[in-house]
Amino acid sequence: MELDRRYDDFTLLVDGKEAFPEILRCIAEAKKSIYINMFIWRDDEIGNAVAQAVLDAAERGVQVEISADRYGVVLEKSEECKKSFFHKHQTLAEKIKTAALELLYPMEGAPRQAKDEETALYRAIMTHPNIRVSCDEFKADHSKFYIIDGEILILGGINIEDKENGADMQGRVYQDYMAVLKGAQYVDAFRAKTAQFAEENCGYSFGINCKKPRRYFEMEQRYLDLIDEAEEELVITMAYFSPLPRFIQAIIDAHRRGVKVTILVPERANYQNDTNRKTVRRLLRETNNGITVYFSPKMVHTKLVANEKTVSFGSTNITKKAFAQLTELNLFVQRNGEIFPTQLMESVAENQCLARRVEDWREIRYNRLLAWLEGFLV
Repeated sequence: MELDRRYDDFTLLVDGKEAFPEILRCIAEAKKSIYINMFIWRDDEIGNAVAQAVLDAAERGVQVEISADRYGVVLEKSEECKKSFFHKHQTLAEKIKTAALELLYPMEGAPRQAKDEETALYRAIMTHPNIRVSCDEFKADHSKFYIIDGEILILGGINIEDKENGADMQGRVYQDYMAVLKGAQYVDAFRAKTAQFAEENCGYSFGINCKKPRRYFEMEQRYLDLIDEAEEELVITMAYFSPLPRFIQAIIDAHRRGVKVTILVPERANYQNDTNRKTVRRLLRETNNGITVYFSPKMVHTKLVANEKTVSFGSTNITKKAFAQLTELNLFVQRNGEIFPTQLMESVAENQCLARRVEDWREIRYNRLLAWLEGFLV
């Protein structure tokens, strides 16, 4: 039988160690245009490396557009180096939110305070005639993607920050994915989806939530469809996993109809750790330990849902905020034996092997007060 070559133009990038060299290479080779849409962009080593690459591209005549949503400033200032590349100053409301996060989630190794000043590189970016930056608008945009020369689309869950390029200041190794789609047809399909919500029917598709040009939120239902359509297996790897009733019931129903359900979450998440534990504890209890739950030693930043036919990954967590408030972006691909989806699911399996299986729901402890508070945040 002739193999379907639909994913020949797709490349999987595992973690920042693979993603950032490819991102920097694509920026360095850009000839006409660069568009970057980013949630977190820190003023740290990798943040400055990407910024310098962008400035170098602009110097050789490439037209650059950057969207760094104001929504990310509170997270940028509350952990790690506490420096944002673009958001140098906070409003009073943002400072209060940042202080609240620092109180709820104290980060060992992170500085108590950081003087976030305008750097020469920042000023060069902001004043360059070939670079246009949007960083003051609060759009609640959690998606991460790059478009290079209208011919390369890079998308996934990796922010521009040092911890995504290895480990955070508390020693947690970060785990996530990006995908490179090479070809103008993919960029055109992506633009049609985000502008006109046009659907693709070619083995892959984009799942989006957005508020403009009109409100269009589909990711909750598309995740639920993957769960409901599972006949043999259901795999969920999730950074932040809330016990939403529709998802709890859908996963329990999948288990009851004989689907092998496997869920992986970080053992010690940077945020929402108690909510994650509450969710998987309930799922184990309700299925009498019939599903498989893993706690990863890594800070799993991945947002992935897969059944035996289709896998989706990108920026969308299973939380109320992700489904109702945030702009999100996921890639859906059919699992047809081709290299790209096979490599992705092999990587998922490798991370499961490195994780600790929870044998009984009674093993899982969590802070009920924190989980309750997190319910309002996410």
